Amino acid sequence: MKVLLVAPFGGVTGGIARWTEHILDYYKKTGRNDCDLDLLSTGRSTFVNINSSVCFRIISALKDYRVILKNFRSRLNINTYDVMHLTSSASLSLTKDLYMLHTAKRKGIKTIIHFHFGRIPELAKQNNWEWNLLCKVIQKATKAIVIDQQSYNSLVAHGFNNIALLPNPIAPEVIDIVNKNNHIERDSRNILFVGHCVKTKGVEELVTACKQIPNITLRMIGTIQENMRMNLGAIAENGKWLELKGEMPYEQVICEMQTCDIFVLPTYTEGFPNVILESMACGCAIVTTPVGAIPQMLEDDKNGKYGVLVEPRNVQQLHDAIEHLLNDEHLKQEMRKNVQCRVNERYNIDVIWNKMLQIWEE
Repeated sequence: MKVLLVAPFGGVTGGIARWTEHILDYYKKTGRNDCDLDLLSTGRSTFVNINSSVCFRIISALKDYRVILKNFRSRLNINTYDVMHLTSSASLSLTKDLYMLHTAKRKGIKTIIHFHFGRIPELAKQNNWEWNLLCKVIQKATKAIVIDQQSYNSLVAHGFNNIALLPNPIAPEVIDIVNKNNHIERDSRNILFVGHCVKTKGVEELVTACKQIPNITLRMIGTIQENMRMNLGAIAENGKWLELKGEMPYEQVICEMQTCDIFVLPTYTEGFPNVILESMACGCAIVTTPVGAIPQMLEDDKNGKYGVLVEPRNVQQLHDAIEHLLNDEHLKQEMRKNVQCRVNERYNIDVIWNKMLQIWEE
């Protein structure tokens, strides 16, 4: 079975690119012989987020998609594939997705569209251009994969019968780093954020919420533009308790997760955030929002609590959750043990690979 994986790899980093990296590393290191996996990278040359202007997003997309589609056509003319597995973040890229699915179908290739975002229920309610285009993409594909239960339920409720649910895996590299550094001790009252420091990650609310909590350190790791750096500094009144660290090597980020007292991601919207998986593997006490796949990742069960969920944009809830958790050592210990067990049971890459292989074979 020859599979063409069409996904971002290299270039501008992001959640899907990280997923691609984990899948390819596993495929190469384990020497899997149950399929022949070939990659066509769709990596973007410029970082784009939902706060970017429409004009900038369109110009950037046209520039990148022209090259991507040229390489795609060339690849299909040279090689024969049984399955095309296409990853997507929706929005404007759905036009590209629709073209690729149509082209592959004309060549007799079975197709999979893999949505790596968690806004599908929201789009269904809005019934806007993006929802209508997404429906056309699903109808064109042999199978559509979603990464969270709410998206699956929403699409099934709208009559689609070609939907599969596939969580993201935890990278074996993360487990190796955690095991290598299991001697690291927690730094009391050290709060950690990891991700792009943009408004939609809730970074302004996070700094505002932490401003009134005494004797803490808030460490923020990830790409940050100068205007956001100045904005967050102004909210914190340039207090030394706020540390804007910028980007760090991957292993160092994982070690920071092992060191922190609490990991916080007050994001507005997500698909299946790798940083939550990574913080779970590091045994973090977690405060985050119930968006995308996060409710399934951190849902309570008979073993107790796995995380604290607060409403997006709600500064007071965020403040109260962080302050309560800082002062409840028993709850933090319970959550740390629970999340570490769950990530190894549910999100082991062997389990996820076999599920994905079954979808290809079907």
